[in-house]
Amino acid sequence: MGLHDRTNTALQSLRHPGSQLHQRGVSLATVMDFGGRHFKSNVGPKDHAALSFPTDKYDIFVSHSWRTSRRAKYAALLYHTSLFPAVCAGLAACILAFALQVQGILPPFGKVMRPPPAESLPGSMWCQLMGGCTFFAILVMWTRLAELAKSTRGTKVSCFLDCLCINQSDAELKQAGIDSIGAYLRNSDSMLVLWGPEYFTRLWCCFELAVFMEKSTNVEFKSLLQNSLAEMRPTSVGPARDLQRNTSPSEINNEETAPARITVVAMTAQGTRNETHDRKLIIIPVQMGVFCIYCMMFGYVASVGAQAMSFLDSKLSDLVNVSNLFWALSAFGGCVAICRHCRRFCHDRLELSNQIAQFTVSRAECFSPHDHEFIKAMITCLHSETHNEVEGIAAFEYVVRSRVQQNVDKILGSRMQVPWRLSIAVIFLATIRELDDVAKTLMVPSHLADSEVPAYRTAKQAARSFSHVGIMYAFLYCAIVTGCLLPKRKSKLAEFASNAMFVLVTSFFLCFCSVIVSGQFEKMPALVSIPLYLIFGLLLFSGPACCDYVSCRFSLHKDQEEASSSNQEADQEPGEQESREETHWEQGECEQVLEPSELQEERI
Repeated sequence: MGLHDRTNTALQSLRHPGSQLHQRGVSLATVMDFGGRHFKSNVGPKDHAALSFPTDKYDIFVSHSWRTSRRAKYAALLYHTSLFPAVCAGLAACILAFALQVQGILPPFGKVMRPPPAESLPGSMWCQLMGGCTFFAILVMWTRLAELAKSTRGTKVSCFLDCLCINQSDAELKQAGIDSIGAYLRNSDSMLVLWGPEYFTRLWCCFELAVFMEKSTNVEFKSLLQNSLAEMRPTSVGPARDLQRNTSPSEINNEETAPARITVVAMTAQGTRNETHDRKLIIIPVQMGVFCIYCMMFGYVASVGAQAMSFLDSKLSDLVNVSNLFWALSAFGGCVAICRHCRRFCHDRLELSNQIAQFTVSRAECFSPHDHEFIKAMITCLHSETHNEVEGIAAFEYVVRSRVQQNVDKILGSRMQVPWRLSIAVIFLATIRELDDVAKTLMVPSHLADSEVPAYRTAKQAARSFSHVGIMYAFLYCAIVTGCLLPKRKSKLAEFASNAMFVLVTSFFLCFCSVIVSGQFEKMPALVSIPLYLIFGLLLFSGPACCDYVSCRFSLHKDQEEASSSNQEADQEPGEQESREETHWEQGECEQVLEPSELQEERI
């Protein structure tokens, strides 16, 4: 099939999806089966009929690059789909374990020594065990559980993954499925991009993004303007009410005023539609998921290990505090362990913004020369009314640099901002450990009847636990900021120095907050230490938010200065170009809007 015939067939499938016999979807659980094994390029032949099912639309279109790691994409899917439900389920199990411990239903694990003064207290790990195990179980099984729950109601979430939804055994059906990717995107409610540094270098990935972003621009906008100018009335209830409120009857009946006002209403409605549509584009850096899952696994193992060490033989505890020593080693080892993943996440976040800001289709590669020409022809047809290749590609590049960049900033925030899912995961991990410590103080009267426990012990422990949770949140912010301030080095020696600096800064932060500040509060009387613990915790929680606000203010001020300087330069130039552009829009664009529908369909 020639390039012209192939392009026309693909364009026809965009306008008329046709038979849904070859449009098949898969469940999200199938996509994530066995650690995302389907993302592996050499996984072997797949049973297309058994894994997929016929569908008339897709809820999620999964876009990815085959050059990105399979495990990284699986971690990103866990982060996006399962992390928040897992935290909620783990927290519920943790609260249940806490209540059962306080009521004496769950027995203590043993005795631990708590200096100063050296006294024996009941030890407990129920909150960590029940909360942590529930968290990791739901994290892995959530998509399967959600699929079972939806199947009981007769509904099913349909996803598109190229290797599962396109027949790989039949060459003809495979080529037809590849050419129909644009039609599949038109039938998709949302698009999930598993972004890696290789994503924008692949031309097929750029094509998928081009079709999805075009979905709410050219065709709908032109039809909206056609109806508005032809019928001389707004096309939706919302714009109609606004027009009636803001326009007098004489202005509505005026043949000169009505078309212009209706066109403005149509353009305003289109802007709202674009903003709503852009929210359905979700770009997740895969390294964000890797960093989050790695932090959760290492942090949980270190927390449980330190708690288990406190149950060692008391004779060994008399020689050295095993738990504190293990915590110190775990804290330093944790800073070393997360160094690579945290810095890589910060670098990838910067790389994402740079790639979008400098995006050009010419830098994208494609294995097949025929596919390369086909994709460029499709992008041209979708984003250029005159089918001019330079104009169409430039229009698409502008959409990526403007609307996609705005979408990324809204979803991910600034580089130095902690992702909210990662924040709640780290806070959850610290909370389940601290609830065990609070439960120990409430278990003392029932298990040590001969021991007089002061009434302030529980309040002091609760305040200390609150500050410890704040330390973990602030430590995460400190790690991300430090990773952003240490750029990626080319030489191995310079990279080693950057990693050493990261470990030094984060270790010092933990030591200062946990040992120096919190240790001094511990020696103070309860009436003094409790308010200090609470104030310190509030400062740790509010500090990152204040820093984000200040950085946003500085960046906004910088953007305003750049915009004012550019406006001053524009004001110095003659205004002839602006008048020519306005005349071109009034004459050229309106003529295209008033063309017959048949010619308009041929231009897409």
